This record gives sequence, C-alpha cells and structure tokens, in this order.
Amino acid sequence: MQTTKKQFKVIINYNYCKKCGICSWICPVNAIIEEEFGKPVVPDPEKCTGCLQCERMCPDFAISIKQIGQ
Repeated sequence: MQTTKKQFKVIINYNYCKKCGICSWICPVNAIIEEEFGKPVVPDPEKCTGCLQCERMCPDFAISIKQIGQ
C-alpha cells in the first residue's frame, strides 16, 4: 500500500495582510517567501507541509491553510 503525501493550499488574504514578514520567517520549509515590498507569496505550493505555523502566528488572520485532495 502506497501512501501519498498530503497537499495543502496556502491562502493569503491581501486585504488583511500588512506585510510584516512573520509568515515567511516562521515557515520551516520556505514555502512562503517575500516578494518586492514584503508581499508574501507561495511560488511552490507543494513545499507546504501543513504545519499551520504561518496561520497561527499571523497577527492579522490573513493566512489560512487548507488540505486539498484526500
């Protein structure tokens, strides 16, 4: 029986985000990086392990993590 890696989607609400950089700093796998002017982006969503650290630490509640697939 083969196990498949869980996949997650990082949803960033830019209306709430103040570009503080906590999410990119706390991400253990660097799934979230800072673009120009500190805007957080997720260039490779497959890196996300679903640890929820960014979601928990965001002071503006601008990030949510959703499991996709199974």
